[in-house]
Amino acid sequence: MEQGIGSGVIYKAIAHMKDGTTKPIDETRNSTDVVKYEYYAITNRHVIEDANAVYVYLGHHDTEVEAIVLSADDKVDIAIIKFEFYIYIQPLEFGDSSEVKRGAFAIAIGSPSGYEFFGTATFGTISHEQRYLADDIDNDGISEWDAEYIQHDVTINPGNSGGPLLNLSGEIIGINTMKLVDATIEKMGFSIPSNVIVDLIPILESGQVPKRALLGITSNQISTLSIDQRRNLHIPDELDYGLYVIAIVANSAAAKAGIVEGDIILQFNNKDIRFSYEIRAELGKIIVGSGQIIEVVIYRNGEMKTLELVF
Repeated sequence: MEQGIGSGVIYKAIAHMKDGTTKPIDETRNSTDVVKYEYYAITNRHVIEDANAVYVYLGHHDTEVEAIVLSADDKVDIAIIKFEFYIYIQPLEFGDSSEVKRGAFAIAIGSPSGYEFFGTATFGTISHEQRYLADDIDNDGISEWDAEYIQHDVTINPGNSGGPLLNLSGEIIGINTMKLVDATIEKMGFSIPSNVIVDLIPILESGQVPKRALLGITSNQISTLSIDQRRNLHIPDELDYGLYVIAIVANSAAAKAGIVEGDIILQFNNKDIRFSYEIRAELGKIIVGSGQIIEVVIYRNGEMKTLELVF
């Protein structure tokens, strides 16, 4: 019985040889010594979540192959699965999602309505190259995460979840994950950018769940403060962006770096910070325990200071 059908895309293949060794597929072209291929594919976490078993439907061969879930991210809606098949299937390559521009053409491929319409391709344009949408991950009514997406108007349906968004070179620039549905809304689809995914793949392939960095502050956006609030907080008129620090968590990365209440965070990792989601997006790129050093520019008592955070 079909339960929770979605889409996916193969991004890597390994050839298993007759002598028991494995080789990259580019070393086994036209080889008769390949016994089987091991495939790695991306789909959405919500496609495989709570499943007792996961199967890959290979439409051109009209067959199902059982897959193993290697890991799924608990914040970004992706999962990595692995399966084996004796026939070669061409993996797709990742493109650079930072080069995506509004108005560029894009293609979605997936199974919008079950097995019958597998491999359906739809065509459209990029509406916005970088959107951040709040996500209530644990369903407690509070948004804990701001996920980054490519917004597009390519037609997608529920079965497209986990399928690729491609540029005209056939490269993966995103993984389709959702669309806004309303009587007054049309063609607002969202894909997880390829650059976000590429950074997560090594962690997920190893069976781990990525650990996100935390700054450890409570803050308000400068742009949302009233004139009276700005005056009471002694914020100069010419300062029209940044995050005003209301409170600091003890022993947090912010506290250890020397950030204090009343500081205004202007830059984080060389990026001007105007919205709270921008700093959460930068934190999402940091690997906890890596020792990575991030520079933070703050405004304090009429002066700019540069502090260093260590994760």
